[in-house]
Amino acid sequence: MNFLEDKPHVKGVINSIAFLPWENTSFVTAGTDHGVVLWRGNGHNKWTPKVLHRNLHSSAVMGVSGMQQRQLVLSVGKDKRILGYDVHVGRRDFMQQVDSKCLSVLTNPCDFNLFMVQTG
Repeated sequence: MNFLEDKPHVKGVINSIAFLPWENTSFVTAGTDHGVVLWRGNGHNKWTPKVLHRNLHSSAVMGVSGMQQRQLVLSVGKDKRILGYDVHVGRRDFMQQVDSKCLSVLTNPCDFNLFMVQTG
């Protein structure tokens, strides 16, 4: 068992972790610090964190997931926002506001253009 030494989330806890479908050695985390962090491995049990964003959500990020067809990280939060962040370009691709707090997000394994958001 290994524990990651880096702590790129500046406060609070990690609310969600998801492995990304386009790389075998990467995952993404979402935290109460409003941040989304991409972790990439080098194959030797060394993980490097990169903050994708920390100011696109105005409250805790509750769920993250990666889209299959392109390097897009979805994040949802208590601020009622659904965000798509293009990792390749390095900026927000889209943002949608809904009527309820967003609690989690899940991509569809059969149709890569669909995802579901749990609200509550």
